[in-house]
Amino acid sequence: MKAAALIMMTLALTLAACGRDGSSYMNAKGAQRPEPVPEEKDADWRLYGQTPEFETKVSWASIGHKDRFGPPEYVYVWVWRKFAKDQEPPKGREYRNEFTRFALDCAKGSMASIAIERQDHEGERVKRSDVPGYQWEFDAVAKQTYMQDFFDQVCKIAREKAAVEGKDG
Repeated sequence: MKAAALIMMTLALTLAACGRDGSSYMNAKGAQRPEPVPEEKDADWRLYGQTPEFETKVSWASIGHKDRFGPPEYVYVWVWRKFAKDQEPPKGREYRNEFTRFALDCAKGSMASIAIERQDHEGERVKRSDVPGYQWEFDAVAKQTYMQDFFDQVCKIAREKAAVEGKDG
């Protein structure tokens, strides 16, 4: 009986030390997991663009200044590229959906890709990559481009949402 209890306690401590009990992330005590891809029912995905190969949707609900790690002066947004056919990367598994989280510096006209998650056609995660905040690389948004249009619209929506929150709060 004591041996079984000792084994269970050892197993629990081992899992906790490895972070598999949900209490830590990447074996770092107190570290939080990065922002998850929004659930479809909560994200308010809105069609932004469409080609024969894929459609691009933006989560209206994710546009704002809130991020678990990032400073509040940036605007954050999730973008979903939904491909018509499975994509086959040189390495790794096929995926159908690609979710990218961006941080936008609206004052400086620059943005950084801070997370990418790929999922198969059934919505199962194939790969997730997050960039730590101290490694974010902001690139200037080129004028007169599709990306500038996206950038300007997201920054405008963030300003409008902040103004509404300011009135309500």
